[in-house]
Amino acid sequence: MHRPEGDVLRTMPADADPVTAPGLAATAANGTLTIRSGDRDLVTAPVGPGCAYEVRADASGTVVSRDGQVVASEPDLGPPQVAELSTALTGPDANGLGVSLHTDARYESSPSPLKVALLVAHLLALAATLALAVRTWTGTRRVFAARPRPGIADAVVLVVTLVWAVLGPVNIDDSWYALMARQGAATGTIGNAIYQFNVTEAPFTTGQYLMQLVGGATGWGLLGLRAVPVVLGLGTWVLLRLALVALADRAGTRTGVVAALAVAHLAWFLPYGITLRPEPVGTLAAAGVLLLVAATLRTGAIGLLAPATVVAVLGVTAAPAALVAAVPLLLVLPSVWWHLVHSRWSGRLATVAVALAAASVVVPLGMADQTLADVRESIAVHRWYYFQYSWYSELVHYANLLGPDDQGAWGRRLPVLLTVAVLLLGVVRLATRRGTGGPLGRTLGFAAAATVLALVAVALSPTKWVNHFGAVAAPATLLLAVALARGPLPRRASWRLVAVGTAVLGVVAAVVYAGPNLWRPFGDWGQPFGNHSVVDAPIHQQVLAPHLGPLYLRSPLLWLLVAVAALWWAHRRRRSGRPPGTGPDGAILRTAAAGGVVLMLLVFALAPVQQAPGPSVASMNVAALGGNPCGLADAVRVRMPDGAAPQQAGLPELTGAMRDGPPPDRPGIPGPVWHTADAGTGTLTTGWFPLPEGGTHLLVPATGDLRADQSVRVETADGPPGLPVAATVRPVQLPGAKTADWTDLEIDLEGSPTQARLLVDDRIDGPDSWLGIGAPVPARDRPVSEVLDGAPVFADQVSALLWPCQDQIVVRHGIAEAPQWRLRTGDGLEGATEDNAFFAANGGALAGIGRTATFDEVPSRLDPPPGRAMYTWGHVERVVYDHPTGGYDVRVGTERRWGWERLPTLADRAYTGRDFLG
Repeated sequence: MHRPEGDVLRTMPADADPVTAPGLAATAANGTLTIRSGDRDLVTAPVGPGCAYEVRADASGTVVSRDGQVVASEPDLGPPQVAELSTALTGPDANGLGVSLHTDARYESSPSPLKVALLVAHLLALAATLALAVRTWTGTRRVFAARPRPGIADAVVLVVTLVWAVLGPVNIDDSWYALMARQGAATGTIGNAIYQFNVTEAPFTTGQYLMQLVGGATGWGLLGLRAVPVVLGLGTWVLLRLALVALADRAGTRTGVVAALAVAHLAWFLPYGITLRPEPVGTLAAAGVLLLVAATLRTGAIGLLAPATVVAVLGVTAAPAALVAAVPLLLVLPSVWWHLVHSRWSGRLATVAVALAAASVVVPLGMADQTLADVRESIAVHRWYYFQYSWYSELVHYANLLGPDDQGAWGRRLPVLLTVAVLLLGVVRLATRRGTGGPLGRTLGFAAAATVLALVAVALSPTKWVNHFGAVAAPATLLLAVALARGPLPRRASWRLVAVGTAVLGVVAAVVYAGPNLWRPFGDWGQPFGNHSVVDAPIHQQVLAPHLGPLYLRSPLLWLLVAVAALWWAHRRRRSGRPPGTGPDGAILRTAAAGGVVLMLLVFALAPVQQAPGPSVASMNVAALGGNPCGLADAVRVRMPDGAAPQQAGLPELTGAMRDGPPPDRPGIPGPVWHTADAGTGTLTTGWFPLPEGGTHLLVPATGDLRADQSVRVETADGPPGLPVAATVRPVQLPGAKTADWTDLEIDLEGSPTQARLLVDDRIDGPDSWLGIGAPVPARDRPVSEVLDGAPVFADQVSALLWPCQDQIVVRHGIAEAPQWRLRTGDGLEGATEDNAFFAANGGALAGIGRTATFDEVPSRLDPPPGRAMYTWGHVERVVYDHPTGGYDVRVGTERRWGWERLPTLADRAYTGRDFLG
């Protein structure tokens, strides 16, 4: 009797860890059927004729039935993970074999008609409540003592903002948030897109929805999506202009004060405001709340706090760090208390009701498209799979800011450290009670209080990336602007106080400009100051700091000279009978702030010029303005095989541990392949391979230990096949590292040889050292857009914005689409970005693909080549699967559930073997 052998059904590769990757496996061996789920054996029984087994796994457990009778039941065993559906059965043996999967697509939900009706009614009632509150609790004064008029500063901010949309740096998270928005447009839900099982990002999705609106109209390229931060930045500027007038009366309209506000705004906007991250949404909201709070303090109109609360909640729904948008409300609590004390009980109850109603705007903003239970599950998953800091670990934020890498770039340090310095010197004002009167003095005190509260709010953020500092930009801009206009110290401060304040500001300025001019990813291309292709060693990081020849801006002597020059200028003005002007403390602050803004513009204007003729962020944005928005697709060429590997003339010579065939557990490739066994050395001399006439390039597939100690050489010659004439031998450059996937070694042919062969010597004898090599293949360069045309790709969470014309995969219906190509960032960031979507322990959205495929890199380069030395631009990799893809049907159904009904959680160790991180 025929009995099938091997895998009957498998949902995970055979080498997957059954604890961290618990799959289902039904295998037949020696007449025995074994059904296992994860690390548990469910059934072990003889293979009999006519037996039908069914495995049913859901939230209630796992049950195995044979011919309708239960033979195994595990109530605490959840469904298996699925990366593949594979079987060794063929022909009649496979009859009756089938799988039905109910994927976890809980977040791809839509509100029911009842919920939509309730949301509409809620918004209408909220609008009526806000209108009634504003009209009932009015004030006694006008908001603006003087009407602000557009001026030169406004024009400068407008022009610089628009130019910065073309020149500005790319934040490492920009593509990630764009992917969330792009996937949301395709699937209807804003998921993480990269890891944590693609759980919803609700309620922190306001920024992504804004990008969705713009992306649907302009496409998913960098320049088009930057319309969002441009509008947010200009809106923030307008609101801060109005807030300054509301706080400082006519003094807020003075030309010098507005110019100081412009410098402060640009100092914050240039490094932090052009990002597609959510902080600019929170900054706009914070500026709106500052304006409404200032108007309330000026007029006494408590009713304005109702829309202020709505705006604050809108900002908080952008990101946890955007809690900053709500903190200005704390500054008006004394006025609210006065209002409550002097109101009747009906007025007090009405005030509380209006406050709660205004805060309830979080429901339509944060949970219109998700249920409360799903938001709770998302928060639990985020905490389980992502390390989170406590508020008292806030020093980590500042340590990252002062670090030697991209987070510690001088431009990112500039506004934060100057703001902190002004706050420290503000303590002197409070202690001496000088410089706290007058419109600008009161504004300085208000802005200082708001900034301190904002920095405290940022400390509550569960992560400590430097990007979060952008959330404090609104109150910090007001604070820095007043300090720039009036001086950081009181005007009649003692000389000792001025000396200490000047020293503090000088040290802070030196620390700011000690940061590297490092703007990875992509924004670093063509940047001045040092060799940007080597930035890991401390000596190189020091050279990357801004400097002019031997003069580094981090030198304390330079800032001492600024202070001395300010004292000399003040002395000359006094001798001529004029006011002395700004002191040395103010001179350092103004020079550091305004000089930083100018330097930022200069280095980013210079970068594309030095990068030319190669592509840059600016050149790709300019191309997009000209109607060519495809970014890197028009700037990269790949070296692809030009036909199949030619036939080998003669037999190869193998010695030692060299063997025919691909290495164990490695996929095969077309043409002859050889490898050395583990812990063995050996040599290979292939036969001669004919080359096409006029060929200029060869590719040699290689895998394994490709460190520099290995030897791979190519010998080329003229003459008929197998009869070489005038042979020459030269080494082939190796990557210098181990690789588990196939990679192509490039060979540029010299002259017009007619044949070539390989000379390989595996010299490394170790327990984890082996080498695989394939036959040389003729190759030619092709535009990457031609190679990728129409193919599904995964452009990673750092580079996707620069691949807007490619068919980006999404996670839809709980299934990750299978890409044919993977496009990865370079810039020396590979170690931090390569595995994010494939890391199973973090719930990588493409972990199943990572388990069932290999990624074979093809040689690529920028075209035209860059004008300056740089890191590898990026990587283009062909995805090679263990099995054919797409062999399934999808049927989409619906089910109704209440918003509080929570489905089985993924935030536990049982599913991935991952312990709690948060």
